[in-house]
Amino acid sequence: MASEYVLAALAIVFILYGLFSRPLGDTILPAPLAFMLAGLALGSAGLGLIDIRATSEPFLLFAEVTLALVLFGDAARMNLRKTVRMNSLARRMLLFGLPLTMAFGTLVAMGLFPGFSLVEAALLAVILAPTDAALGAAIVDNEDVPLRIRRTIVTESGLNDGLSVAPVFLFAALAGHVELGMDGGWTFWAGFVAQQIVLGVLGGTLTGAVCGYAFAKANHIGLLDKRFEKVAVIGVAGASFIFADLIGGNGFVSAFMSGLCFAALCMDSSDAVSEFVENEGRFFSLSVFFIFGAALAPLALANFEWIYLLYALLSLTVIRMVPIAVSLLGTGIRWPTVLYLGWFGPRGLAGIVFVLLVFGEGAASVPIIATTYLAILMSIILHGITAAPFAARYANSKAAKADGRE
Repeated sequence: MASEYVLAALAIVFILYGLFSRPLGDTILPAPLAFMLAGLALGSAGLGLIDIRATSEPFLLFAEVTLALVLFGDAARMNLRKTVRMNSLARRMLLFGLPLTMAFGTLVAMGLFPGFSLVEAALLAVILAPTDAALGAAIVDNEDVPLRIRRTIVTESGLNDGLSVAPVFLFAALAGHVELGMDGGWTFWAGFVAQQIVLGVLGGTLTGAVCGYAFAKANHIGLLDKRFEKVAVIGVAGASFIFADLIGGNGFVSAFMSGLCFAALCMDSSDAVSEFVENEGRFFSLSVFFIFGAALAPLALANFEWIYLLYALLSLTVIRMVPIAVSLLGTGIRWPTVLYLGWFGPRGLAGIVFVLLVFGEGAASVPIIATTYLAILMSIILHGITAAPFAARYANSKAAKADGRE
């Protein structure tokens, strides 16, 4: 019966928000924030009307699939050639900004958490390093924001999830939270990182290319029923994730690359992909944010300490913004753009997935779990409130017009 109450509550939230979605979506109450607040109000931290065990294996699988679907959908709306070539902003943010964020986050964690070892500090930092473009939909969907800036944000958030997996498992294994059946030598880890990335790219490229070519041919000769197209697109996203996992690659990198290649070879399905992102992808991600508010955020609040909140806020601000600013030195872009890209690094699905993958149903490290969930909670609130107004203000700035040229 409990699960029926949860589904009923989620259905009601979808209906109510849908009725007022136009005025709410353009204000400081975007959908992810509204769904998280609804879950928080109805869950154990609020009225206690619903009871969810979000640390279970089924929810982890649901969260992983959701992240893969969102990455696939976001990538499918992008230009393959320009993404693979990658503009200098995205390249610098991934190659320099991401490692610097992890390193800076580790140093700050060592200073704030005296009981942490270097490995535990690094684990917290790498879990919170990847960003989530789903929380910045007001930016990505705002066509007044220059395409170069939007593509930079989507590319960074699409790839940094997968690039963070190997460091997360490295420090989780060194801290004794996961067992990978190896001696932990640096040779192994170098190979593990390469395997995750290379095989993830390979798996996604093959799946996306084969399926994209097949869809294009089927549509050309009249075999493809448009009414079934969106369902099949979900299958492509899922297949890319599973195939990468089977060959030892990273499923999130694979899902992103699959979306790029699928859309490039199957332009006739672009409308289906867009609808997929807007409908199925959003349905899954909003469901995760609702469950996060109902079941995971209360865990953070129940174990609340001011030091956790301080690190969470620093993670959303200086720990990210300073490394991003350093990584963009020499690009010639103006400070408003640097600050804009630095601020819009919201935390969301990836952090939830990483915590559940590493800690499962246990509470082996309350500080890491509580701090991560607090950071995600604050990110949903702060980035949700600022996404639309900041996007509108930046779009009309001189910096946007100057730095938006590719």
